[in-house]
Amino acid sequence: MEFVVIFMTVLSIFVAIIVIRYAINSSKIIIRMDAMIQEMRMLRKDVNELKENKHIVDKRV
Repeated sequence: MEFVVIFMTVLSIFVAIIVIRYAINSSKIIIRMDAMIQEMRMLRKDVNELKENKHIVDKRV
């Protein structure tokens, strides 16, 4: 009897994990966050290129 209870508990935990992972993977928030991270990488690259370019006038001078 105890084996059945333990088996059902483990099975329900696995089902919950699968449902939660599916919900996260199918969420549009993840896709938007991935696009935002990609945009941040491109902006960092642009900023680094601007820092390396010595021909830009510095407004602080």
